[in-house]
Amino acid sequence: MIKQWILAAMTALALVATPAAAQASWQEASTVVDEATRDMLALMEREEFGNTENLEPLMAEIEKVISPVVDFPYIAKRVMGKYYRRATDAERERFAEVFKTTLLRTYAKSIAGFELDRYKIQAPGAESPEPEKQVVTVEVGSGNGETYSLVYYMLKQGDRWTLVNVMVDGINLRITFRNQFSDLYQQQRSIGDTIEAWAAKMQDVKLEKTAGNDDDSSEG
Repeated sequence: MIKQWILAAMTALALVATPAAAQASWQEASTVVDEATRDMLALMEREEFGNTENLEPLMAEIEKVISPVVDFPYIAKRVMGKYYRRATDAERERFAEVFKTTLLRTYAKSIAGFELDRYKIQAPGAESPEPEKQVVTVEVGSGNGETYSLVYYMLKQGDRWTLVNVMVDGINLRITFRNQFSDLYQQQRSIGDTIEAWAAKMQDVKLEKTAGNDDDSSEG
């Protein structure tokens, strides 16, 4: 379900991190995830956002929470996949804008009425060999007793950590959206028309488990 996704690295490195450096990098990445999760929880507790009637104000509030963390242009590029190379600069910029709106609207529609009462960041099972790429796993529990596993793929760019992909109970966000973009292109046969079709059709997108491997799966 899309609601499971709410609690809504890419440069190859030549050097292998020392254990201490890897652990320090994971702590930094997990701190960013922790703060964003707490901010989202606080937002979900606000009574005025308990339904979809206040969708636009809710989108604005969600943007404040996730924009500093989520690398929208990077994810949009990966969602376009092989079509990114064929797109003009204007088309790339347009899709990044449309994709950001898609995510914000999806968050907002999903967050209304969703009850989350706990979360826990899991310690990493192994050290990352590349300190600038970290995976942070979070278990979240809803008011009805269900528990979900969210896997955040984090990339350090400059002096900040950003989210570049997420998996929820086996659903790979980036692969799912990339397949949907490809399907739309097969119907539209042009990048520009595909982008506008995405803007029109993806407001009610539902995530489903998707078969196949990501061509950059090592990066999430």
